[in-house]
Amino acid sequence: MRFTFWAPSRKVKARIKFFMVLIAIGAGALVALESRFAIFRIRELQVDPANLLPHSAVWGTIPPDQEKFWPSFWTHGKEYTALIDNYYPVQTDMSCCGWGKFRLEIKPAEPVLKVFWGGKYWYAASDGRIWLTTLKENEYINTSKTMTRPVLTWGSDRMTPVNFARVHGNIFVSSLPMTHIKQWYDNMRALGWYSKIKYVQAGINEGQPVVRIIFSDGKDGTAANILFPDDPSVWIEAGIAINKLYPDLQKVSPNIFIDTTYQGKILVKNKVQ
Repeated sequence: MRFTFWAPSRKVKARIKFFMVLIAIGAGALVALESRFAIFRIRELQVDPANLLPHSAVWGTIPPDQEKFWPSFWTHGKEYTALIDNYYPVQTDMSCCGWGKFRLEIKPAEPVLKVFWGGKYWYAASDGRIWLTTLKENEYINTSKTMTRPVLTWGSDRMTPVNFARVHGNIFVSSLPMTHIKQWYDNMRALGWYSKIKYVQAGINEGQPVVRIIFSDGKDGTAANILFPDDPSVWIEAGIAINKLYPDLQKVSPNIFIDTTYQGKILVKNKVQ
């Protein structure tokens, strides 16, 4: 049996060598151009809106090798924007708009709630992100929603909302049940209590998660104290009954404790007794 082995002809070999030479010349030309004109460096990084973040946050977080070779920066764009989002209360999106030109769109976070936990005040967004109210960059965000809602105190007996060991930055992804919390506040509004509440506490009572609503007396003190189950679906029925019993909860003595956590009944206790 005869075996025939294919081998490139002299003509094919010559063509391969020619293309190899062209590639080498092209690569050398690119290196020379880059060395002299820095054609692969990031030429422009537009920030919209401008001056929302410090220069060090925009340019100082770009690795030197990526700044010199913009295609690498483009492929690592998500890592770059994630780093900014981890340190500042914003959401960023990057797009390429030309050779070495990029556009960074910055959207300030919108906190929907002010939370007191761990001895500090925090802003919480609807997506569960949470950060300290003392951050300097908070001056650029809209906190109007948090000003109209009672502060939520998250008890130390509840699950810790932030795992600091897994986060590097100033912005944390919390374990706060934001869907549940939104329903709590929707119930307060539906019952006509929103503007009368001094603050809200989320804690544990007899081993069960509960929510305590403390009403304002219209001045600097407190009034009625109502305990609800953690489940917001059972609030409305009990709340309507309480409104019939106490038409103006701001005039109820702070010593009156109303407990709705017992199924089918409402307990009213005097804390002085």
